[in-house]
Amino acid sequence: MANSFETITYNSAKTFSYIVIALFGGIGLCSIFYIILCFFLIASPDTKINAANGTAINPVVGLIGLASALESLLRLLVIVFFLIWEYRSFKNLTALKAEGVEFSPGWAVGWWFIPLANLIKPFQAVRELWNESDPEFDEEAVFHYKGGGTPPIIGFWWAFFLLSNLANNLSNGLLNANNGRLFEGFPIFFIVVSLLQLAAIILVILIVKKITERQEERFGKIVKTQQFTPPPPEFYQNG
Repeated sequence: MANSFETITYNSAKTFSYIVIALFGGIGLCSIFYIILCFFLIASPDTKINAANGTAINPVVGLIGLASALESLLRLLVIVFFLIWEYRSFKNLTALKAEGVEFSPGWAVGWWFIPLANLIKPFQAVRELWNESDPEFDEEAVFHYKGGGTPPIIGFWWAFFLLSNLANNLSNGLLNANNGRLFEGFPIFFIVVSLLQLAAIILVILIVKKITERQEERFGKIVKTQQFTPPPPEFYQNG
């Protein structure tokens, strides 16, 4: 949907939000699958089957490997579509009459790729996107976010996002140090990693859904405001 007022265009990010939510949902299912497999691994750590090359492997480990390959593909896709959704949503802020916007659409995306800065700037950008998409407006029908601070859902999402990435990197480091073999306590550790990731995914799905809904509601109010603006008075001259 594209609607314009003068030279400012609003392009709904709803379609991209559906794609992002679906992809994150797929990664979340992978996390749940990991948790189930790890419980099987705890219950039967010595189960082995003979591979085609004659080596004995644990089938649960093989399934974890297959799920990881699928997750890697979903991660690549979700990065692309999430950034497209974020860029479009930020670009809509002008049409939504947001005031005091710090991040441009380009930098909202670009900060994700700058080391160290990407530990805080993307969080600030998403927080601003949430706040400036607020559908509330003042009595003069000039839309402006009047609140402040960080919505709890965004704070918790970023905390779980950072913790899950830290734990995942630590897990990969331990696997590499052990030449790819499972280290002692791997199932428990991987369950924790998967739970952290699942929490971050649930929260980001809610954030994407809610920001998109807030923008749609805000735009709808702008449309109504402009539709019902009274026309200027007409002046007649008696001839």
